[in-house]
Amino acid sequence: MSNKFKLTYVSLAVLGALAATSTLADTNTSNQMLDEIVVTDRQGTKIETNVVTEQEKDEHTETDLRGLLVEEPSIAFGGGNGTSQFLTIRGMGQNSVDIKIDNAYSDSQVLYHQGRFIVDPSLLKSVSVQKGAGSASAGIGATNGAIITKTVDALDLLKNSDRDYGFKLNGGYSSNEGHSYGGALFGKSGNFDALFSFNRTDEENYKPGRGYKNIDGGETVPYSGLDKRNYMIKLGATFGDHRLALSHMQDQHRGVRTVREEFTVTAPPDAGGRALTISRQAPAYRETTLKNTNLEWTAKNLGFISQLTSNVYVMQNHRYSADDAGCGYCGNIAGPTKTKIETRGANVNFDSPIGENVLLKYGVNYRDQKITPHAFLNWFYTLGEPKKTDVGTYLEAISTLGDFTLTTGLRYDYFKVKTTDGKSASDGRLNPSIGLIWQPLDSLSFSVDHNYASRSPRLYDALLTHGKRGVISIADGTVAERARNTEIGFNYDNGNFSLAGSYFWQKINDAIANPQDRHGSGENSIKETVNAGYIKNHGYELSAAYRLEGFTARVGVAESKPRIYDTHKDNLLSSNPEFAVQVGRTWTASLAYRFMQPDLELGWRNRTVEDAEGSVLVRESSTPVKREGYTVHDFYINWKPFSNDKMNVNFAVNNAFNKFYYPHTQRGETLAGAGRDIRVGINYQF
Repeated sequence: MSNKFKLTYVSLAVLGALAATSTLADTNTSNQMLDEIVVTDRQGTKIETNVVTEQEKDEHTETDLRGLLVEEPSIAFGGGNGTSQFLTIRGMGQNSVDIKIDNAYSDSQVLYHQGRFIVDPSLLKSVSVQKGAGSASAGIGATNGAIITKTVDALDLLKNSDRDYGFKLNGGYSSNEGHSYGGALFGKSGNFDALFSFNRTDEENYKPGRGYKNIDGGETVPYSGLDKRNYMIKLGATFGDHRLALSHMQDQHRGVRTVREEFTVTAPPDAGGRALTISRQAPAYRETTLKNTNLEWTAKNLGFISQLTSNVYVMQNHRYSADDAGCGYCGNIAGPTKTKIETRGANVNFDSPIGENVLLKYGVNYRDQKITPHAFLNWFYTLGEPKKTDVGTYLEAISTLGDFTLTTGLRYDYFKVKTTDGKSASDGRLNPSIGLIWQPLDSLSFSVDHNYASRSPRLYDALLTHGKRGVISIADGTVAERARNTEIGFNYDNGNFSLAGSYFWQKINDAIANPQDRHGSGENSIKETVNAGYIKNHGYELSAAYRLEGFTARVGVAESKPRIYDTHKDNLLSSNPEFAVQVGRTWTASLAYRFMQPDLELGWRNRTVEDAEGSVLVRESSTPVKREGYTVHDFYINWKPFSNDKMNVNFAVNNAFNKFYYPHTQRGETLAGAGRDIRVGINYQF
């Protein structure tokens, strides 16, 4: 970012803040928040959001996000383990969705053949979901949704305790080749508090469902095992309405992994062409590590500012390989290699009420990303580390009048990217948003919103930054993708029965394609990132729940139809799962009953995915896609021996009937879903 731009941006931000101060000084600055307005962790305003709490997490045996979000029909995870999984929200893949950890996030990836996200639920106190293009306050790049996670701290664990210290222990066993254990120590003294947490999940190669055989005739998926280790240190200080929290976390996956993690070895050694033989997959011991250091400051009652939330962070994604001699993507380097993606960011968000009926939300978001390859291997060009800077600012007003809540917002996002050959590109976008909620009854509301959001070009795959397979540049005039999303919905809840639904239409203009030819062209070639077409998506979601004393029943359904229109003469867009996939119509259902004495819940849940047809890529050469549907049943028990949340004993049988299936979020028949898994888990807090 040039000094001129920095000065201009800072000047605009200061002028905006002064203007807001001047306006608010002449109004009623009551600190009373608007009861009618629900805001959800800077996701943008929503009628309702899907949230998994720490209590719900403790009542189940799940050790990854796929398990925690299994009852959400619009979110899908692939097979495999760790970064073998691909994630979609409404059929859209990791190129345009995010997982945020304490409002820290990156949109860069190591390699297009592996998933981009690592986060262990043991560190989290909540998981919530944003779908589709967010409103002005939703943050940088909010074109297709995000999974927003918040890490736990000492005060969360001490909330219902009469002590100033405590510990939490957990352990688990999985019959499908895994076990886990961990613990946390936490306490407070005066204004200060601290937490240390460590967890480990050790999983061997897993077994898919009935009838699966690997290339050697065995029943497990080769190279799918992972040793997952994480720790977090969080220090906090609270002084009146101010709180500071400094945390450092590391989540690491260790194991013998293939180069293309979304596939295993599926062909005999003598198979030719591009068959996935052991030599072409080049398995080796590898480590994938996520580190995040975050400093958060929150405050209330700051004059005209009723609430401030801010953070600065440094996030690092590391890949270590013991040997990349067989990895062409990596430059065929024999011996150990290291690749790093570093993201530095900051967010400052303000809430200010104007009178009793209007809430202003405004702030600034900043993010800077850089890729450091193991080495530059190009003899024709002098290369440097690719970098990208995103800066955004927004203003959003939420107003209530009788039965109506109106949200209007405006967001400005600017990016500047510098590729390995030193070429730069930049662009700024204004993104308006508007939403209306009508609540004619306490139990019934209707909503409509129309949001714009933009997303800057992604940096190219970190493993290919070396330049041996060509230099990745960017085309002149490349601009950010821009999503336009319209959604209508309703929500009915009378205490015992609830029903909710929505329908959405979305179009993304100026869809960005990084070069899809990752296999060559030579060191002296230059390939460019470019705007190459547009994307359309539409679909619906419905959910219903019934509650009566200890009985709960839920059902949900979601369907979406993403389509990618490749208008570039060189056919640059792709149907790879990092862009989008056609997921079959998905149904989820659950039944549960909790007894009072003993405090015991028995439950069943089901996920049914119908057949899927049609390619997400629209052009004459597209290959038709047909995916088989599947149904998976899980049963679980949660027992609270002390009739409170201090101790949970959990038992589950996942995929109880040992169904063999392939999730729809990956390519074809690649990594099958896990087969029958008998799980036991215990967590205890003192």
